[in-house]
Amino acid sequence: MIERIFILENKKIKGIEKEKKKIENLLKSCGKVVEKEFEKPDLILTLGGDGTILRAIRMIENKKTLIYGINYGKIGFLTNSSENIEEKIKNLLNGEYKISERMLLELCVERNGKNIYKEKVLNDFLIFREGIRILNIEIFIDEKEKFDYRGDGVLISTPTGSTAHSLSTGGPIIYPDLESILITPFSPYSLSIRPLVLPPETKIKIRVSFKSKIISDGQVEFNIEKDDIIKIKKSELKANLIIEDSFLNKLITKFNFGK
Repeated sequence: MIERIFILENKKIKGIEKEKKKIENLLKSCGKVVEKEFEKPDLILTLGGDGTILRAIRMIENKKTLIYGINYGKIGFLTNSSENIEEKIKNLLNGEYKISERMLLELCVERNGKNIYKEKVLNDFLIFREGIRILNIEIFIDEKEKFDYRGDGVLISTPTGSTAHSLSTGGPIIYPDLESILITPFSPYSLSIRPLVLPPETKIKIRVSFKSKIISDGQVEFNIEKDDIIKIKKSELKANLIIEDSFLNKLITKFNFGK
């Protein structure tokens, strides 16, 4: 039962505060609690685009929290149309929805034997060079095997993230309800290195030769040093997204897949 709701809007969108107020009034008229500050909502309503969904992911701490995105942005691959939104919200509150469970990844940076940074993502972590020099990148799989290459960086993605940054770098499309970890080399200086799909329980360690950056879901940056160890694994949390369109229909309508 959905009782408590938090609305997360993209304040940069013109007229979004007016839309938020309309939805807030509707929710209250249905007897629901609208949280002014993020506490323990049953549902996060996002008003914006996919980036607002990604912001919501960093806020969740409860495995049962639902996320319903309303598209006021550009592409809206993870969101729902704003047409007939009042009717859609009423249906949502009446329990008429289907959850798409999405795998998350979590990252930890170890420096001098201490964990100094943690983050979780729905799409991907990008480890990318800070300056103009090409990186030497070492990737360790489950402490057993290692491969390395030279390049601008590396993307570690979820299946949901396979249609994000990884797609533009030549990575495969993975059905988002599956669980796996995708490694996509970023501008590798090699003809032999290719994207690699790994089992979801795989534990990955990465080490780079120079100062670099970790970019989480294209939104948060963290600077790493030469000897830092980057650890990435499947998160215990999941994203409970409510998306009305099928994944294939999204590919066709948003990306012109097969046309």
